[in-house]
Amino acid sequence: MFKKKKYNYFQTFQLMTDCAHQAALELMRELKEYQPENLNAHLQTMHRYEKEADVRRHEIMKVLAKDGRPPMDREDIVALSNALDDVVDMVEDISIGFYIYNVQEIPVDALAYGKVVLKCCDAVQDMMLEFEKFTHNDNVMQSVKLVNRLESEGDVLFAKTTRDLFSQPMDAVDVIRWKSMFGRLEKACDACEEVSHLVESVVLKHS
Repeated sequence: MFKKKKYNYFQTFQLMTDCAHQAALELMRELKEYQPENLNAHLQTMHRYEKEADVRRHEIMKVLAKDGRPPMDREDIVALSNALDDVVDMVEDISIGFYIYNVQEIPVDALAYGKVVLKCCDAVQDMMLEFEKFTHNDNVMQSVKLVNRLESEGDVLFAKTTRDLFSQPMDAVDVIRWKSMFGRLEKACDACEEVSHLVESVVLKHS
């Protein structure tokens, strides 16, 4: 009789990071080629990535409930799956902001911030590829450091872009609009850093 194949949590984590990566790529495409009349199609695409990540998260929860010997502590698996789902949610939330705040054009600073978000999501994707071998793989900690460094770049950019909003003559509505939008971009970077913190915690726990 064949043994039932063990569920691969790491592979599902990687599929969730793929969703984040694809969502960030779609966000960058929209930032570069922004046209308000195409926003609905863009939002539908982003929602597909968000929905796929959510399905993966529910899949992990369903398996974990019956798994007698998961590869790491249950609370770590739950926290990681939630954090990876949050990354996709936060990237989608940027696009939702385009609609909520009736964005008509994209400033240069927003495009620069979008690039940082994409780099963060790419780094998380690489980190989770290494994570499967976390008990004997120094590369995962290098990936953790990269995610943290990129998030710090986002912090610097957030401070600069927010200061610029209040330092230059600008319509009050635009100040409100872009203060919120830059905040959404910042939260996407923060969500990536949260994943890196959880990965680091698991690695240290098992080292």
